[in-house]
Amino acid sequence: MSESESQIKKERVMVFIDGSNLYHVLNQHFSRNDIKFGKFAEKLAGDRELVRTYYYNIKQENGKGAEDQEKFLSALYEIPYLEVKLGIVKQRGDAMVEKGVDMMIGVDILKNAYEDLYDSAILVSGDGDFYPALQAAKDQGRHVEIAAFDTNISPETARIADLHIKLNKTYFSSLWMTKSDVKKASKSYNKEEVSDELSSPEGENKIPKKKRPIKSSASKKTSYKSRSKNSYNRNKVKSNSKRTEMSPSTEPPKLNGSKSSSPKKKGWIKKLVGR
Repeated sequence: MSESESQIKKERVMVFIDGSNLYHVLNQHFSRNDIKFGKFAEKLAGDRELVRTYYYNIKQENGKGAEDQEKFLSALYEIPYLEVKLGIVKQRGDAMVEKGVDMMIGVDILKNAYEDLYDSAILVSGDGDFYPALQAAKDQGRHVEIAAFDTNISPETARIADLHIKLNKTYFSSLWMTKSDVKKASKSYNKEEVSDELSSPEGENKIPKKKRPIKSSASKKTSYKSRSKNSYNRNKVKSNSKRTEMSPSTEPPKLNGSKSSSPKKKGWIKKLVGR
């Protein structure tokens, strides 16, 4: 390969799989649906650059169907560059209808086209509801390819597609899961989940260690005052002990025009000197 050829950018491809549509078509043709989705997407892309694969389906809420779906999805989550998007089911009269799946597929095709994230979109579905989104992607200069069986591609989708990748028995001959693949998928489902504590040993869910409070200068000052006050009180207690001498401050001051203190001691002085 020459240097100029190696510098040519590969065509970027995104694969959009309508899971419910593919599930029913595979069961209709082969009575099985256990394909290797990673290999399937790689085969659709060929020698082009596979940017990402999107898988869409409805979420099973309860019962055995929910458990089987969890096992299936756990295997899909292990596939590199494959994104799983789930819609919901709502009851309309006596029938159960999908909600959100077609909208998600159309929005992703358009959004990624406008953001120039792919050159070619490969839609795995023959449903005619997607033709407005596919036309809008083509208007942005993108190539649109449809992977579907001849028996389930709508006239609108067939007309708008730049290329129809025809799915048949031969196409899936090397894409069915083997016993080892099933065992690997089972291990993925039964794998013990990592707890929050192990996934973030120093994370935000941890209770921070309690720090020893640092005494501020104000608290030190308060403590000093408290000690000084206690010391003063102890000295005061000592000064109130029985003594014969009198402190100079125990004699009341002389008032103007009054006589000198009476030799008779006042009651309050008696209490002070303990006599």
